[in-house]
Amino acid sequence: MPVIVGRRKRLTALVAACSISPALAAGAGALSENDFLSELPVVLSATRLSQATGDTPAAMTVIDRETIRDSGAWDVADLFRLVPGMIVAYNVDKEVVPGHVVSYHGLADPYAKRMQILIDGRSVYTPLFGGPIWSNIPLAPDDIERIEVVRGPSAATYGANSFLGVINIVTRHPAEIQGSMLSLSAGKPGSDATVRHAGKSGAMDYRLTAQIRNDGGYTINPDTPKDVGSDTHPRTDNKRIGNLSFRADTQLTRRDELQFQFGYSGGTRDTGDFPAENPRREKKIASQFELLRWQRDLGPDNQFSLRFYHNRDRLDEDSSQLIGTTAFPPFLLGVPAPFNAPLEHVAERADIEAQHIFAPAENLRLVWGGGLRHDAVRSKLYLGSDDPLSYRQQNVFGNLEWRPVRALVVNLGAMVEHNSFVGTKTSPRLGVNYHPTPAQTIRAALGRAYRNPVLYEQQGDERWIFPVLSPAGRGIPASLPLQYIYGQNNLRPERIDSRELGYLLELGRGSSVDIKYSYDTLTGLIEMYTFNCCGTSIPGTVRTFGNRGGAGVHSFELQWQQRLTENTKIHLGWSSARIANGSAAPAVAAYAYERTAPRHALNLLLAHQLSAGWRASLGVYHVGSVQAISGDSLPAYTRWDGRIAHQFNWQGRKGELALIAQNLGDRRYNEFYADNVWGRRAYANLRFEF
Repeated sequence: MPVIVGRRKRLTALVAACSISPALAAGAGALSENDFLSELPVVLSATRLSQATGDTPAAMTVIDRETIRDSGAWDVADLFRLVPGMIVAYNVDKEVVPGHVVSYHGLADPYAKRMQILIDGRSVYTPLFGGPIWSNIPLAPDDIERIEVVRGPSAATYGANSFLGVINIVTRHPAEIQGSMLSLSAGKPGSDATVRHAGKSGAMDYRLTAQIRNDGGYTINPDTPKDVGSDTHPRTDNKRIGNLSFRADTQLTRRDELQFQFGYSGGTRDTGDFPAENPRREKKIASQFELLRWQRDLGPDNQFSLRFYHNRDRLDEDSSQLIGTTAFPPFLLGVPAPFNAPLEHVAERADIEAQHIFAPAENLRLVWGGGLRHDAVRSKLYLGSDDPLSYRQQNVFGNLEWRPVRALVVNLGAMVEHNSFVGTKTSPRLGVNYHPTPAQTIRAALGRAYRNPVLYEQQGDERWIFPVLSPAGRGIPASLPLQYIYGQNNLRPERIDSRELGYLLELGRGSSVDIKYSYDTLTGLIEMYTFNCCGTSIPGTVRTFGNRGGAGVHSFELQWQQRLTENTKIHLGWSSARIANGSAAPAVAAYAYERTAPRHALNLLLAHQLSAGWRASLGVYHVGSVQAISGDSLPAYTRWDGRIAHQFNWQGRKGELALIAQNLGDRRYNEFYADNVWGRRAYANLRFEF
């Protein structure tokens, strides 16, 4: 029987056995390693249907557990250096919420709000500034089953904000990891202690993970010569993080499954520079989520699911030291409100979604559904009030996979969304995959996606009220208001139109070569600019946001994932991007889009099992010169990472001791800002199962 037909039957069986939707992580855990080592990997994230990567309407990167371990990544965001076209910057500490930047094809600002990030189908996109807070997600790398990256717009599947691409992190099913695990790490980056226990109680499998992490941030002083003692932790960007996560999967009946998840992350972030123009201080950050998912198996290729989740992020800070008395002739001004009291920013999201997968015919599969979402944000500093502002959204979606003949796969999808900011928008996508031979795929796809403005862009109201200390007297105002941000509530969504051509060659045992060319046009990009505002009561030039930007992105990408022998595998990615700035507004240095993606970037990870007890890996990352939005102009760099691990058994229990070094040659380079300097970072990890 031809391979394509066999692949179709295998996928049908998987759909029946698991909850095969990217939003259904309970079933995702049922995929075995054989699904990734035989033929092409099965992915769940491109269309909400399980598909071999040769049948998806978009280029995909799959990062499995073994690759995660071989990479030696200190945190989850570091893993995306392995994805062609990805831009990663560590610990952008100058922003309101210090964290990481992960974006695709450039166009990244400090919040990377043009990417959709999912964990077991739950979006971690924050509704105030957009983007995820990577360091505040209660997720331990040891709990990840795999990561699926859709390299291109995917709003037809996940809606607005799946703009440049989608990262879907699938966590491990508790039934696969019964027992306990302890992981301890320490070294230059900081320290980490993670403990996990997974067990079974009746029909319920559960997993509980606790983690305590101290992250030292950047440790190099950019003004100190390399040969002078530079390992002095001069930066105020340390993080102290505590994470707790719980997952329970219960087989209610032969056909019904229930999944519950809970997570909490809390801790402090150091911020400020030295000396005292920006005093050193702490910010307290806390995030939590709850997720509940019910699924009913209605037969082969026929499942219905209902999912609800709730996210809550909170940031507390005391910034009163930032602004003391201010000379504003002829006045002397005191500490302005709202800085004269502790500040808090709270963002919440509630989301409910129903989804149905079925096969109307032998050569046809369909997933459809709809959802409701409510966002609420409270921030007196950025939104001008202690009262929450809210945002509502409804959507209906559908994705169809049709095989008119054995060698042809047609994927047609769309999502219709209505929200309280921009009304109703439709995001369509059409993909055609042709298999000239069972091992080859030629892919062509067209798609459109949107990014909705976040609350700060649409309705921001940052107003400082300065008390007048002197002079005092009749006719002298008691206070002087100054407006810094004023959202005009008139923004449209950003839009991207994408065209993609691809070629995929299957090399056996999960190995493949993937070549992609894409051309994307982006219009209505939201930019900050200054204007005269608000009458005489609030003087000065004010910042606001407008749909003023545009860009065209030409990109070539190559991905080679190969198991060379039973003991050796290679993961290679290369990308070349050229961005044309199509903004109609006057050129602004902060929005030089043509510089936001490196002209060339390369990643290589080579791993080899040296013997029964030893494993080594070597990683190389080259990134061309780049300047992110609001970032500094930075030169190209090449970084080498290494990992050596000894696997052992102690009283019948598995263990591993690993030594990891990042930037082996200590060739200093910069990320996002010129004073974010990377030197060599080494640490040890001990992992033990009991």
